[in-house]
Amino acid sequence: MENAVVDQFMNLDTNEFPDFHSYSRILDRGLWVLWVAKEKLEIKKLTANQIASIAREVKEVSILPSSIAQAFKRAGDKVYSHHEEGEIYYEIMRSGKEHLSSQIEKDGVELFYFEPGQKYSSKKFVTENILKELNGDLRIVDPYCGERTLDCLRYIGNKQVKFLTRIDNLQKDIKERFLRELKDFISENPQMEFRSYPSTDLHDRYIISGNSLVLLGHSIKDLGGKESFAIMLSITTSKNMIGVLSDNFDQRWKQSSII
Repeated sequence: MENAVVDQFMNLDTNEFPDFHSYSRILDRGLWVLWVAKEKLEIKKLTANQIASIAREVKEVSILPSSIAQAFKRAGDKVYSHHEEGEIYYEIMRSGKEHLSSQIEKDGVELFYFEPGQKYSSKKFVTENILKELNGDLRIVDPYCGERTLDCLRYIGNKQVKFLTRIDNLQKDIKERFLRELKDFISENPQMEFRSYPSTDLHDRYIISGNSLVLLGHSIKDLGGKESFAIMLSITTSKNMIGVLSDNFDQRWKQSSII
């Protein structure tokens, strides 16, 4: 059944729908697959495994079935769950279609606001709604690192991460504590590499992924401490900007030392 659904999607004309790659969040991409299956193939419901296979084989985007299931748990009335013979099937609802249409109307831009004094909630939100939604390798620029930064990164799975920071920005005692924590963190997450940039011209905070660019108003460790925001731009919206920032990142990465 799984291969049969993938085969039907393989040569399907979806020009009447928004571009799959214009969506950056796992929820939206999962809903897109359900939408197309329902409208074009008259397939009312799919499992998370089927959705993940379609994303991987047809759209060349790797999404774990478990991530799709988690995203749908938070989808509210956008999706309906059918429990049949030990399997969970998902069906897109009208509000799910309206949600996908409204996302495109935003021109691929999402704004996240962080209230002051909400450190725990903000850290959890960054992890579950931003970092987990990013696809492919991550390149992160954040001039101020801390233990809270590692707390956010620990839950994003096996993504390859290049993290560019500036250790000399930290006070001596904070720096020493962070370096101890980082050593233990990397021993469990060898796919993540941290480097320290030697110059003082590292100011901006952003994340480059395979599907989007995230601009941060504050360092990851400080989100929720003060009023702040994050802007997520789809790759189609920020293609030129991503190109420039990627080149700049690569140059600085070569100049930096491994922490």
